[in-house]
Amino acid sequence: MFNFFSEIKKELKIPEIEGSYNIVNINGKAVYIEGQNGLVNLSDSLVMVKVKGKIVSVSGKNLKLKEISISTISIAGEIDKIEVN
Repeated sequence: MFNFFSEIKKELKIPEIEGSYNIVNINGKAVYIEGQNGLVNLSDSLVMVKVKGKIVSVSGKNLKLKEISISTISIAGEIDKIEVN
């Protein structure tokens, strides 16, 4: 599977850091999270994902999981806020 951040890191020769995570907000319409360790909550207004001992909360309207793999997840919808706690 294609992994956006892995490809960029390869091109820039940046070493992989075990347990790291990345979050990309795509114009408030989608969020891509690399380094996820599982879903905590899933609803059409709130998605919570575990990353490196923290929780990423994505809130908005009409949220849907578009893709999920072992380490990545993408969420689409009207994204209002992203928090890391």
